[in-house]
Amino acid sequence: MTEKNELLRVECFSDAVFAIAATLLVLEIKVPSLAGGLSFAQVWKEIGSLWPSYMAFLLSFGTILVIWVNHHFTVQLLHKISRSFLYANGLLLLTITFFPYPTAMLAKYIDTPYASEGVVFYSLACLLINLAFLIWWLAMRKPVYLIRPEISKAQIKKILTQLLSGLCIYICTTVISFWFATIGIVVIIVLNILWITMSILERKVEKA
Repeated sequence: MTEKNELLRVECFSDAVFAIAATLLVLEIKVPSLAGGLSFAQVWKEIGSLWPSYMAFLLSFGTILVIWVNHHFTVQLLHKISRSFLYANGLLLLTITFFPYPTAMLAKYIDTPYASEGVVFYSLACLLINLAFLIWWLAMRKPVYLIRPEISKAQIKKILTQLLSGLCIYICTTVISFWFATIGIVVIIVLNILWITMSILERKVEKA
């Protein structure tokens, strides 16, 4: 099997895992229990009371989307694979597969006295994903260099800097969330928006 086909297999398998994890997120949004005799307004109030589940779903779907997009474009930088890379890719997919669980925890506790615990657990999950992505990226360089020769050192350094920056931010967010759960969630939301914006701008620059 050619290296191109091997890379295609890696991406197809990874895409399937990303798709399953993203789909599982919606299972956290439970159908509200509606008693008889409720008015139209009361029904919508019950639906609206599920806002923690909606928020957690959108936040986690956005996180998985960002990771999937970065995974897709990063794989395109490669010209071959190694066993260490495959295992590192498996580790990244493991953290993605686990992500619906902290999402459910966040949705359940964000509007309770245990909000900090829910946000800290969620932040830790985001931190683990970022760490796994960093390990995955490092596995492309050692013990076998898998990146295409034409990819510049500046581009490689830029990706590493972004990953390390994200790691530091998630560590700080986890610590902050112990005392200020709302700030922790806001930081994660802003970080997702920032990643998406940077990704779009980078693609525009590359095409220019």
